[in-house]
Amino acid sequence: MKRTIKLFYEPASQQFFVFYLANGIEMLFKVDQANPTMISRVTEHGFFKSKHERDKVIEEMEIFAQQEIRKLEDGM
Repeated sequence: MKRTIKLFYEPASQQFFVFYLANGIEMLFKVDQANPTMISRVTEHGFFKSKHERDKVIEEMEIFAQQEIRKLEDGM
């Protein structure tokens, strides 16, 4: 299965979220508005071979969220 990472904005809570989907792993994290490198878990489903694998996915999500928010800020 192809890996999918998406950043989206939820207007009701005025909050950015980052979503990860790949190989039976589904993770939704909330992005800290003041510090986009900080994300906190909302929901997480999946089995990881190790804690290192999970940490690597979360790091990838943090980097993705930071890059996408920078793009949005540069566009405004």
